[in-house]
Amino acid sequence: MVQDKVEGFFNYINERHQIYLRRKNGLHPPWTEDKILKTYSFCNVFRELDTVTEWVRTNWREPYFDHPNLAFSMSVARQINWPSTLEEIGFPEDWQPEKVKAIMQDRMDRGEKVYTGAYMLTGTLGGTKIEQTVDKILTPLYNNHPEIVSGSLEETWRNYLPYAGFSGFMSYEVVTDLRHTHLLRNARDIYTWANPGPGAKRGLNRMNLRTLTWDSNKHDWNAEMFELLKMADKYLEPHVPNLEMREIEHSLCEFDKYERTRLGEGRPRAKYNYSKYPNFNEAQYL
Repeated sequence: MVQDKVEGFFNYINERHQIYLRRKNGLHPPWTEDKILKTYSFCNVFRELDTVTEWVRTNWREPYFDHPNLAFSMSVARQINWPSTLEEIGFPEDWQPEKVKAIMQDRMDRGEKVYTGAYMLTGTLGGTKIEQTVDKILTPLYNNHPEIVSGSLEETWRNYLPYAGFSGFMSYEVVTDLRHTHLLRNARDIYTWANPGPGAKRGLNRMNLRTLTWDSNKHDWNAEMFELLKMADKYLEPHVPNLEMREIEHSLCEFDKYERTRLGEGRPRAKYNYSKYPNFNEAQYL
């Protein structure tokens, strides 16, 4: 890997997490001098700090940490991924698909948001989106979920793939939640495996001066991500907690967005919303 690209990658992680800490501590914006990072919204380095994940952890993962439906509940959480809907449905202590569909449909009829926009169903399963989610995706999974969780992140991820609605991405999202439960807290591959998405691959290609569309197999992608993980101690600043492979994969995707912006190849869709800081003059700082 090219040295300045490696340094740029870890500089991005250091600064992005610093932004999170400054906001959390109530400091006034801007939280960085980096022109790109103070203009556009980038995801947290640690997924555990994201808004939806914080809700899932506080309301489902921790209160029901030893419930037999814990693994299934993480699939419900990520297929819907909207806290207000999840709150109405409640933790699935006893899965009642008709009741869940009625709650979701009632929200839709009231004109309220049911899903996040992050994960979109393709419509190939038949029926309405709500029927797809409950009848074609979650209920079949519920009937088999005790056999899905294995001793490693990768094995568990593979066990989700045959089920409708569980792409490599969606399966990875659920496995990432399970990693922070007793089910996968001691998984043997926390520091050696991640599911490389398109953005992470582009990030690695940038760091190796390859064409952005260059591709390889998952083993080789993981080997390169692990190489970066081993460098973390050298480049991370003290305010950044220890990384796992999930943070490497995720940050590579965000670093690709950062580099696209820096190089004039494109720009992120979301900008920081400073409207809740009435005394902040965007024109002066951005």
